[in-house]
Amino acid sequence: MPGEEARTARDSQTAELTYLWTEYKYRHELCWKAIYKLAAAVIALGILPYVDDRLTELLGGVMLIPPVLGTMLAVYGVFVINNELRLFAHAKVAHNHLHNQFLESRIIDEEVRKAAIDRLSAKLARWTWFDKYAHLLVTVLFVISLGNTVFLFHCWMPQRNWCFLWPMILV
Repeated sequence: MPGEEARTARDSQTAELTYLWTEYKYRHELCWKAIYKLAAAVIALGILPYVDDRLTELLGGVMLIPPVLGTMLAVYGVFVINNELRLFAHAKVAHNHLHNQFLESRIIDEEVRKAAIDRLSAKLARWTWFDKYAHLLVTVLFVISLGNTVFLFHCWMPQRNWCFLWPMILV
């Protein structure tokens, strides 16, 4: 029966679209989880020397290790987030393609169809606003972590008295 075949094809397309939407949400969530975990770890390592002055005085330069590790983790995080965004781009393209096919088969009015359909190329999927914001966030996290480490090395550590350099770094 022709009606039966059309319904089966439509059900198959809906199932595929649902699967790709689930994959899309999963990848998007993984990107955010990686960003949150990275930010929490880098911030926790960065503030450790500020927690207790007595501990910093007792351990001295050893207290630089956590912020340095946090900065290195931020660098590593740039690559991790970049990989997650690359994988997310695949899901975005696949979902967008099937979503557009679905809309083209359902929307009759040409003007509405053109407004509803978004042509996302593989090249553009890699640099959507979400990708740009995620990269910016991780880059800012790295820069702040590096600045914190430099500040700690030059000014905060008790045996270092090089604070006169800090204003020159900011200029």
